Amino acid sequence: MGEQKKTFLNNEVKIGIAVVFAIAVLYFGINFLKGINIFTPNTTLYVQYNSIDGIVKTSHVLINGYQVGHVSDIVFDYTKEAPITLELTVDRKLVVPKGTIAEVYETGLLGDKAIRLRLGKSNELCHKGDTIEGIITGGVLAQAMESLLPPIQNMIPNIDSTVRALRAVVESEHVENILANADDAVKSLKDASGKLDAMMSTDIKPFMADAKNVAAKLDKVATDVSEADLKKTLSELEAAIANVKLATAKLSSTDNTLGLLLNDRTLYNDVDSILINGNALVVDLKQNPKRYVHFSVFGSKEKKTDEQKK
Repeated sequence: MGEQKKTFLNNEVKIGIAVVFAIAVLYFGINFLKGINIFTPNTTLYVQYNSIDGIVKTSHVLINGYQVGHVSDIVFDYTKEAPITLELTVDRKLVVPKGTIAEVYETGLLGDKAIRLRLGKSNELCHKGDTIEGIITGGVLAQAMESLLPPIQNMIPNIDSTVRALRAVVESEHVENILANADDAVKSLKDASGKLDAMMSTDIKPFMADAKNVAAKLDKVATDVSEADLKKTLSELEAAIANVKLATAKLSSTDNTLGLLLNDRTLYNDVDSILINGNALVVDLKQNPKRYVHFSVFGSKEKKTDEQKK
């Protein structure tokens, strides 16, 4: 038994098992990369087209963007009106009603194609091997071209007439005259520019040098005048401050009348007493006017009258 077992598991058998295993892994891996799940139970449907425009085996079959199957085979039959027949392998659990449409469309701007199932609304269901209707819709670029072509076609006559009008204007004599006048104007401007450059180099430069000298002298004169005025103002301000100091000193000293009035208390009291007495005299004069009037004015007249009586 040991010898038979050892003979059965020789190197050739091991190599064969490894090759079969590698082939199986390769098969499952290729199908996995193609998006085909061989472990899922499937069913087949058929679609006929006049043209498939980029559909190949393993192209995706989608419903609302979700993959439900793939194209498992493509058959071309010249005898049929729609010679291309696609075999669609879809999930067996998928319910496909009668009236379902298989639409070939572009999945993006790169032109990749896929088949989109538009499920019908019939209560009857499709069975394995049934043939459903197929249509082809243009991609994003095709739809854009279809929407843009009519306006472009309408614009072409207008563009043609516009080009003709421009050509007539360009080829007319007026344009040639305008161009000739423009050429003359450019030449005149060029001559004027040359003369201006010459004048700038011969006349303007000396004038600018003289102007700079005059400006420097005026700046110096203005500086001298401003400095002189400032010195005069400062000297007058110092003299005024000195006078104010002198007046303040005199007011503070007692060697003058105003200083005595401000600083001598006795003189202030005497003046105040005089003012008080004068005020009392005025009040008494108002209260007893006869006393002062009789003595000073009418006394001599009464004496003369008495003397006349005698």
